[in-house]
Amino acid sequence: MDSNLVVLLGRNPALYKILADWQLPAVDLYIHESPSEALAAFADGLGALFLFDTSGYQNTGHIIDTFQAMKGDADLIVLGDPAVLSDRNEIPRRGRIRRLDLTASPEELRNVMERLLRLRSVRTRSGIAGRSSAVQQMIALIAQAAPLDVNVLILGESGTGKELVAQAIHEHSSRADRPFLSVNCGALSEGVLESELFGHAKGAFTGAVQRHEGVFQRADGGTLFLDEVAEMPLGMQTRFLRALETGEFTPVGGSETLHSDIRLVAATHRDLAADVDSGRFRQDLYYRLRVVVIPTPPLRDRIEDVLVLSQTFLDQENKRHGLKLRGLSKPALRVLEQYRWPGNIRELRNVISSLVVLKQSGMIEVDDLPLDIIEAVAHTGSSPNVPVPMGTVLRDGLDMEILTRTLWELRNDVKEIKARLLGEPRAEGWRDTLSGSVVDTYAGDSGYSTEPIHEGGDLQSAERALIEAALRATGGRRRQAAERLGISERTLYRKIRRYGLV
Repeated sequence: MDSNLVVLLGRNPALYKILADWQLPAVDLYIHESPSEALAAFADGLGALFLFDTSGYQNTGHIIDTFQAMKGDADLIVLGDPAVLSDRNEIPRRGRIRRLDLTASPEELRNVMERLLRLRSVRTRSGIAGRSSAVQQMIALIAQAAPLDVNVLILGESGTGKELVAQAIHEHSSRADRPFLSVNCGALSEGVLESELFGHAKGAFTGAVQRHEGVFQRADGGTLFLDEVAEMPLGMQTRFLRALETGEFTPVGGSETLHSDIRLVAATHRDLAADVDSGRFRQDLYYRLRVVVIPTPPLRDRIEDVLVLSQTFLDQENKRHGLKLRGLSKPALRVLEQYRWPGNIRELRNVISSLVVLKQSGMIEVDDLPLDIIEAVAHTGSSPNVPVPMGTVLRDGLDMEILTRTLWELRNDVKEIKARLLGEPRAEGWRDTLSGSVVDTYAGDSGYSTEPIHEGGDLQSAERALIEAALRATGGRRRQAAERLGISERTLYRKIRRYGLV
């Protein structure tokens, strides 16, 4: 088992001793009083957990912001008052943040640490990429259900990664060192499926020239994954239920009763409850399967994961083919984020695979994307984040969406370069983009300045026009306008006041 790097930043000797005495398994613990030394431990992006005891530190906000800006996906536990995280819920982050009061008990702290480390183990070992809230909820369910020897039902559309979830459950269970076998019930006829599940005796039917062990027997002590379980014929459901309840079965054409101890994980894209009502699926088998239910969200409901999924697949394809594609350009990524992905993650993986074959070097641009995706996005009429239809062309052939986004990104780059040259602390104003959330300038640990940021008139006009268009499109409903712009309602309210749109 790989070790997890855990770093404590604090000045409380009692806390040092508590953590050292725990001797958590697979944990390398480092303790620092200096913020720079503690943060340096995460410079390579491989750290697992940062524990920050804020008592005795002045620039707590700056320390948290610096950590959040570093690469990697380490989680953060902050021991301190709620004020230390005020206005920081809008910061985009890859790792989780948990805050505990300074008076929290050692048991509570240990429980939080162990839970975060379990979740990290699931997401790093399972191959499940993404940090959206939907994916985090799914990972949390996997971490909770895996150690318990109960049946699990995975529900989700085709292409959402149901088999990855099943494998993760097996790998984090007490059966991890035993077999993991899978059968797709929808790909086999009833006779073949019965033989594949329970095996057959020699001579049981024409072509059965030798004895065959089914997956029920071969998975003994391990996990059996039944994909598309709703496609199992009714006659097979009865026999399968008996084997599941008793652990006993008889091979096709055989007379000997065999026994197998398996954990069942089943999956389907169908509405099993509706199939029960219509008589397509046995009610008793349905309740036997759904002890724990784990939904796999469609990609359209976790669109913020398109970037990390695309880069993950791109890295895999680069390694497989020995290529060096650098990634997706921002305009190309935005097109992928606006697409509905009816084939979900499987479709995205196939798209990235084909792009690697066709491109082979450089950056993937909009023109490299499949024409059907570009046309599908154009036909949606508008971007989910910008109230301007994609493809709206201004004079001189300029695309309104691309122009607006490019202006915002250019401004951010200039501000960041200027701040670094002047040695200024990182300003939250750098993220004053339509997808970024915070528009006020950073004013140290005391909070955020409410002074307006004076920018070039063209940029301010563009932003004001986009906000006005969003408000018009939603009939003045600010929550819907904020969702349309891709910002928080609170940020939209500040912008409305700033431009006198109240």
